[in-house]
Amino acid sequence: MKLFFAALILASLACAHSHGHLNSTIVGCIEVECPPSTADTANDNCTVIDTSFPYVGLTSIPATQEALEGLSWTKGFHVVDSSHDNRTFQSTFFLGSPPEFKLDGTGACSVFLHGVSASLSFGDDHGKNETAQGTCDDAMGSECVSALIDQAKRFFKASENNNSSDASRCSAMRDHLYENMDNACSRISQGSWTNLSSTALTGRNSPQPIPAEKNSTSTCWPVLPKQNRLTNVASYTVLGTDFIGDAQAALVAITPILTVFYPTKDGSVVDDIDASLTCVKVMGPSKASLDNHDEGVGVLLSPSPTMLAAMAALLVVFFMAG
Repeated sequence: MKLFFAALILASLACAHSHGHLNSTIVGCIEVECPPSTADTANDNCTVIDTSFPYVGLTSIPATQEALEGLSWTKGFHVVDSSHDNRTFQSTFFLGSPPEFKLDGTGACSVFLHGVSASLSFGDDHGKNETAQGTCDDAMGSECVSALIDQAKRFFKASENNNSSDASRCSAMRDHLYENMDNACSRISQGSWTNLSSTALTGRNSPQPIPAEKNSTSTCWPVLPKQNRLTNVASYTVLGTDFIGDAQAALVAITPILTVFYPTKDGSVVDDIDASLTCVKVMGPSKASLDNHDEGVGVLLSPSPTMLAAMAALLVVFFMAG
């Protein structure tokens, strides 16, 4: 039976790799094949350029236009600082795109809704389960999702003749969301948005895909299919203590990302404004813990405490380093 489940999982992963489709709404280190950490046996070490992530999460962007198929968001989590009683947790967000993807005649903007993470969960486990996953409809409610998407579309429709830069328009949309709280989102936002950040994906000084010469130090490429490009778009830092509870809260936080594409001139890859919400979190268990688990692939089939053990090992490493 154990061999049967192993073969079934390997077959599904092979199918996902070959076709570029994710086998779950959000996938993690097992699917993107993170290498194990050399510091302990519980964590992975997905190093992209010079940053090592023990946990990652990858999910597709639910865009509605054919030209935008294959886009994804990846979230990487790591501890960037340590002392005897404090920790700094950082999440980094990467845009994944097919190698031939271009945004000719098109503007693009991303807004990260960090402030509502503490209010979000997938299902009844309040987001604390390492394998918890779902869509923004599950975490935020479909009415709130629709309201935010409609707001974004109306904002960019009203600014069609605006000659300001893509960065200015993107930050203006973030400010617009701050100032216009929709009642449909009041439950999760507790009355007002906090900690919104924005990054224009196009225009002058916009983030660019990681070039091959910088990728030589990477041990991991957390996107599927593997030939897709990765662009480091944004990072978010949370301060905490050395208690496991703080680490777990930062680790399993769900981040909603509002992604908007809009035509700026003739020849645009989109024929109308495309806005969507993507909810991403890192996923467990770690590939290293699976490789070392006494019950083989059983860890994939039911929730387990491996993430807590891995986080404890990770914090011990940083405690000793600090």
